[in-house]
Amino acid sequence: MPEFTAKEEQFSQLKDVLQSPVVMLQFADSASTMLKARQLLKTSERCCIIANTSTSNQKLKNIKTLYHSLATLKKLQRQFSHEYPLATANLIGIYPSLDYPACVYELHTSADHYVSGNILPYDQSNLTRMIRYVIGKLLGANPAVGGLGLVLSKD
Repeated sequence: MPEFTAKEEQFSQLKDVLQSPVVMLQFADSASTMLKARQLLKTSERCCIIANTSTSNQKLKNIKTLYHSLATLKKLQRQFSHEYPLATANLIGIYPSLDYPACVYELHTSADHYVSGNILPYDQSNLTRMIRYVIGKLLGANPAVGGLGLVLSKD
């Protein structure tokens, strides 16, 4: 039980920014994550499923984590939209980390384009910029983000 309380405190800034409770994505058991989100939606109008994408210092491992996080969140987004047709489910990017979210924005919108061009780290090397751009286009999220989320709102 103290471990759960520590996790709640760990994401207190993110909860304040999102103005909703958060659930950490469990890759091995996304069904339990969705169950926790449904329970939160019974008592709250909104909740957010979050995933940490910057888990190590190895860039390839982080890209793999980004891909798995985005794929799982998109799957949960489709499932939620199917179960609750009148509700909304939006993907968000969190930068620089889940612990200290300086920027939270909705993916695949003009905000995403603005944040990618003006807020996220800028590389001097043309090759590095091109690689980051291609990875972002292939995966659907900029690889510089520290976390992803799925904001669920019941109307």
